[in-house]
Amino acid sequence: MTTLNWLATASLASALLPALYAETHCPGNVASIRPRFVERSIIVVPVRVNDFGPYDFVLDTAEQVTTIDPALALDLHLKLEGTTRVTGAGFSTSAGYAHAERLQAGTYSIKDSLILVHNLGQIQLTDRRVRGILGENFLEHFDLLIDYAHGLVCLDDSGRMRDKVRGERLILEAPPDGVKNLPFTDPLLIRVRFSGRQLLLQLDSGINAPLLFHAGNERARKTSLQSTGTDGVKRVYDVLPPQDIQVGTHSFHQIPFVVPASPEEGSPDAKIDGVLPTILFQRAFISYADRVAVLEPW
Repeated sequence: MTTLNWLATASLASALLPALYAETHCPGNVASIRPRFVERSIIVVPVRVNDFGPYDFVLDTAEQVTTIDPALALDLHLKLEGTTRVTGAGFSTSAGYAHAERLQAGTYSIKDSLILVHNLGQIQLTDRRVRGILGENFLEHFDLLIDYAHGLVCLDDSGRMRDKVRGERLILEAPPDGVKNLPFTDPLLIRVRFSGRQLLLQLDSGINAPLLFHAGNERARKTSLQSTGTDGVKRVYDVLPPQDIQVGTHSFHQIPFVVPASPEEGSPDAKIDGVLPTILFQRAFISYADRVAVLEPW
């Protein structure tokens, strides 16, 4: 189970993005969710747990399992069923787990959902209203559209939205051999051309800056970007010189990636090169069923 860090800065995301625009509707007229945004990039949606709430959850396409903070688990009288390992960039720690009878975001819900009970790290330090992270084991039941330009999240289990979304279909890569994943979740991996080489990056709506686990041949600028992981440890990130990248047929210019300052704090999965935040795109559509993504540039 993988938890990646949210960086304690909005400077990179803010430098790349225009302001959000006016109201619109979801493709196919599916029901919409109006999120709020933390530092213009982190998506917070209302979630009901066992018909209680709603509570503020970060929508995170790189979080395998929905997670709630221990205080909320106590409030909901959730019965812990055991512990498991949570791994991330440079750390491995334990977390309790339980099951929610019903988990609901907007008008969409699933039953008997596995949830982790664990500290939320940097995002909760920044915004204490956040009580959980809505992860892949919920999102994979739907088609997902994140529309940053209009401040909109769309979920769909009917296929109507899939037929209406236009743009280049990017095939989501299968996990490399040896990468461990839960049997019911696969990471959202795409090929990206970076500095003359191909990288395998994970699409992540829960991070606010592009991240490489290792710098490669690029020389980092020493910059104190910090993040507190879910293990409670503060980590430092350096900033690489801006690079041009290519995603599918689209080119993106002068994108500033960050890299862990300590080499030992790199990827928990050595065959995955880093993380690409969905906030780099005006809209990000993901079909978990078809294993494709449509990423619309700003």
